[in-house]
Amino acid sequence: MTSEANTEEVLSKGTDSPVPRYICRRVPDGAPNWMEAEAAVLADVVTGEAPCYRTQVQACWSERTLYLRFECEDERVVSPYTKRDDPLFEADVVECFIQPGEDGAVYYEFNISPHNIVFDSRIVCEPGKEKLFQPEWDARQLRTTVTYVAEPKRLLVYEAAIAFEDLERAPQPGDCWRINWFRIDEGEDGIRNFDAWSPTGAVNFHVPERFGRFIFEA
Repeated sequence: MTSEANTEEVLSKGTDSPVPRYICRRVPDGAPNWMEAEAAVLADVVTGEAPCYRTQVQACWSERTLYLRFECEDERVVSPYTKRDDPLFEADVVECFIQPGEDGAVYYEFNISPHNIVFDSRIVCEPGKEKLFQPEWDARQLRTTVTYVAEPKRLLVYEAAIAFEDLERAPQPGDCWRINWFRIDEGEDGIRNFDAWSPTGAVNFHVPERFGRFIFEA
């Protein structure tokens, strides 16, 4: 279901424009409940307008794990990559950026291709310094799947289970982290489309101040 929380306006530090908020439901470990999880809908990363193909994202959490589900309308898959940490962002991909806490100096990037290939990275973004990208970092307990659904519309369903141990920090009920979700998709016309949960105003996903507020429900 699409939640009102997806459209609630919460001012981001350092900007005058709103970022969305997501309430993440708690579930037993190993048992994500997608029937009850709120759905966030992606928009054009620059304009905030509705894209050609719909993408919705759901999340839930347990004591040890964050669960994610992307549901993407798609008529054409473009992804030549076959190895972990290949540059998946140069083709069709879904992405999740996670900053534990609200003011941390580190965030994590997770990309999944339509062929279930993973790119993951750790990014250090200390104030006043250039971002330090660490693509050699791996989330060792990461689990992902990609499922193709043909009816009633052609869908790609991506699921991920991210262990909090890999993020070096576990949330407590009521905690607020910062998260953004993205999708890159090449249309039949060859034009690449860039979508986001919280639009950044540019074709640039690495804008932590535009990450949405992600609340861990008790």
